[in-house]
Amino acid sequence: MLAQELAKHRDLILERWTTLVLDGYPDETAKFLRDQPDRFANPVGAGLREGLAELVDGIIRGAEPDELATALDGVIRVRAVQDFSASAAVGFIFDLKGILRGLSGNGGTESKSSPASLDDRIDRLGLHAFDVYTRCREQVWAIRAREIRNQSVGIMERVAEWRDRRDRNTKTTPES
Repeated sequence: MLAQELAKHRDLILERWTTLVLDGYPDETAKFLRDQPDRFANPVGAGLREGLAELVDGIIRGAEPDELATALDGVIRVRAVQDFSASAAVGFIFDLKGILRGLSGNGGTESKSSPASLDDRIDRLGLHAFDVYTRCREQVWAIRAREIRNQSVGIMERVAEWRDRRDRNTKTTPES
């Protein structure tokens, strides 16, 4: 059974996948994310490790993408606010296929006992990840737009106050 084979290699799968994800960061950042175990000093690294572990466990048990939404959101949300392109932010999902293929000689993607292939589940998870990424980016842009609007309103209020003071000063100043 596929799930049993994957469960045997769970720690190895998680280690390789985590390494691939962290290798997508600049060297200094990757080293920090990898080596700093304190979840308060390194919340991004801790969140990535926990999210990836939940995703691996879900894939092993054959969970649907909806069931993995919380774990996926935790990983993707961080990547959505960083300087990753959309493909880099969600592409790590598809890296899992190569890791799993490397574990077995036949590609490790088909199972007679599974109604859908492992590749299909990973593809659906990747598509779901892209949806999560898109929602997160929309939230980032909405926050930025709101901040720009608030700054503009503040500037306009200061200009109006300045004009009021100027107008009062010109009315009270005797003309020569």
